[in-house]
Amino acid sequence: MDYETHTLTTDELESWYEWFEEIDETGPYHTPEYVELMETFEQGGERAELFVLDTGSEFVYYPYLVRSLDRLSFVDDSTVDFSEFHDIVSSWYYGGPLLSGGESDTIQLSKMFTTAYTEYCAKTGIVAEFVRFDPNLSNHKTFGCLGTTFDRETIPVDLTQSVDKIWEGFEGRNQRAIKQARDTDLEVTPSDDPADIAAFHEIYANAMEARDASAHYQFDSSFFKQILDMDLFTLIVASYHDEVVGGFIIAHDDYTAHHYLSASNPDYWDMRVNNLIFYTSLIEMRNRGLEIFDFQGGRPGVFRFKKGFSPDRREFHVGKRIHLPEVYEQLIKEAERAGIDTSGGYFPAYRVATSN
Repeated sequence: MDYETHTLTTDELESWYEWFEEIDETGPYHTPEYVELMETFEQGGERAELFVLDTGSEFVYYPYLVRSLDRLSFVDDSTVDFSEFHDIVSSWYYGGPLLSGGESDTIQLSKMFTTAYTEYCAKTGIVAEFVRFDPNLSNHKTFGCLGTTFDRETIPVDLTQSVDKIWEGFEGRNQRAIKQARDTDLEVTPSDDPADIAAFHEIYANAMEARDASAHYQFDSSFFKQILDMDLFTLIVASYHDEVVGGFIIAHDDYTAHHYLSASNPDYWDMRVNNLIFYTSLIEMRNRGLEIFDFQGGRPGVFRFKKGFSPDRREFHVGKRIHLPEVYEQLIKEAERAGIDTSGGYFPAYRVATSN
């Protein structure tokens, strides 16, 4: 089968959108607008890029972030010049390649894509590739040839059910907590008020500081303003006597909603404010006609809380590929020479000090 390949950057967003709009199922994290925003997300030195394999009748759409290596802490002291090399990562939270649809053999098409993209990476100095597949689109199944591995379970809620049916799927402890919260003066509603956004940002920043969270989870107020100015995001805030005490940012398209960021004031946890925020966010998206709410996963305590909202599970897979093994090993050696422990299983290992 003959094909052509194309690569686009955010300087070519109009063309990028033309490819995107031809795909039936995408999700908010695959949109050009969102991937463009991620260029300035965390470490800097990143650029959004789209790789397309086009057979003429169908295509593979693959957005990701290209990360330079010159911001790694050990690179400046290295005797090796890494300036011509990069690595890539999916946008946060989900990514991976998507098929446009069609009647051809999807296995053949995915293998063709994998071969073409592997050649592209070797030619352009891409050292390693880390993919976060989308459990709601199951693109890890189509692109298993990318070396996919199971990472964790996520928690989806079927929003096509009635509210009563959704409620029946909650664990008893969660139902009791929501009822308790409803008996207080807490009010939980969507908001686009700049004052509410600022108040929630302060709560979120305080929560990240208390957890000593990595830089990956720390955002300035301008980031909150940017994402909430996009149609892809909605803020739900909890207030108590006109004071904002918590919030929940939802990422969504017309079909799927995702838990993006949330935090609350610990002084109100006994009121079960978190249970009420999560529940209200869920029902808000159902009332808008969406079909799935993805609460995602989390560390054990967070996962235990989230599973109180649904008995269902989906599998989240990642892909880890090394395109230039010699350069990869050299980066690990340089990181270890700088005192960085690369043996913990993080990928790519040389980035563990800036893990996300």
